Amino acid sequence: MITVNTKSPQTQPFQPFIFFIFILFSFHLDPRRRYTFWSFTVGGTMVWLSMYGVNQAQVQRYISCRTERAAQWALFVNQVGLCLIVSSAATCGIVMFALYSSCDPLKAGKISSSDQYMPYLVLDIFQDYPGFPGLFLACAFSGTLSTASTSINAMAAVTMEDLLKSHLGNMSQKRLILISKALSLMYGVGCITVAALASLLDWGVLQGSFVIMGVVSGPLLGVFILGMFVPATNIPGAFTGVSVGFCISLWLAVGSTVYPPSPEIMGVLPTYAGQCLSQNSTHNSSMAQERISAWPTVPLDQHGLTALEDFYSISYLYFGALGTSSVVLIGLLVSYITGPTKRTAIAPGLLWWDVMAKTLDVPSQNTDVFKNCCPLIVPMEPISSETRGADEKEEVKNGEQSPLCAS
Repeated sequence: MITVNTKSPQTQPFQPFIFFIFILFSFHLDPRRRYTFWSFTVGGTMVWLSMYGVNQAQVQRYISCRTERAAQWALFVNQVGLCLIVSSAATCGIVMFALYSSCDPLKAGKISSSDQYMPYLVLDIFQDYPGFPGLFLACAFSGTLSTASTSINAMAAVTMEDLLKSHLGNMSQKRLILISKALSLMYGVGCITVAALASLLDWGVLQGSFVIMGVVSGPLLGVFILGMFVPATNIPGAFTGVSVGFCISLWLAVGSTVYPPSPEIMGVLPTYAGQCLSQNSTHNSSMAQERISAWPTVPLDQHGLTALEDFYSISYLYFGALGTSSVVLIGLLVSYITGPTKRTAIAPGLLWWDVMAKTLDVPSQNTDVFKNCCPLIVPMEPISSETRGADEKEEVKNGEQSPLCAS
């Protein structure tokens, strides 16, 4: 038995906020740094763009709105809530670092995973208030299950409509519903299985979700960029690009799991467990050696990392951007090698600037009227007063004129 030296740095009142501001405005160009200004702006933008731009579950919500403006308002309200949630999460992280930087529960052996920091904080703060920890867990589980159920139902609907329905013939609607429910059950079991396997990985919830979104949604965003902005893209180019982009993203995700980067490479803030041991200073040397740890003092250029290990050390926020850029580059290369698609072979309205040009040709007042009267029909050409007057007379004659259109 030995007496452990419990000296550790003391956290100043404003030190966590200074660290947070330092990370947020860190312009370090090293892509291995986990959280910098560039990882937030470049990597984070690509991840959120793929989630809100091409994700099937989100698009399903957009098209369920009556009008485009209603979808825009729904997205705006969602962004307000998202900003509040992210701000709350960042504030909780600052509070946890302020409380536990000198007594890290993970290094002290009080918790076994970084995902347990937040429940531990709730139990620590509200230990004298019965019911609060249970309320926290209920809120966490309800929010998680509501999001998961939406994604599961969306995948079941896509599988049924796009993959199975054309091969099932004239099957009754009742049987189609039963098959769709069976698909939801199958995807739910798969989701639970993946969650159980993910608990064995050294990932946090946030990192795991961003890694999966980067691997899956990053290449998907690249395909949409090719289809919307590059007329020369052909089928072999798009298929090869998305295949290569997915393989590169998956390779990077698996490699970063097998060969995780060290904390000093990622730029993780140091924590200590000295003050945890001060409450009970009689520990054996092996436990003290295991629990009390800080940053290694070896400089970054003396680690002897290979180029492949450096590649695996890239911040997980860049996984989606890497997948998207790989799809675009490989897709362009293969498309031009195999013969680019001619501009005349593309149907009108499939390219982004064609849609924007047609939208700009429509007067705003006519567009608003048509959106309110007929939300599924938006005119693509300006409507002259003579044509509109003739249409209104025809509607009056047939008795189909709506009050809004009459105004």
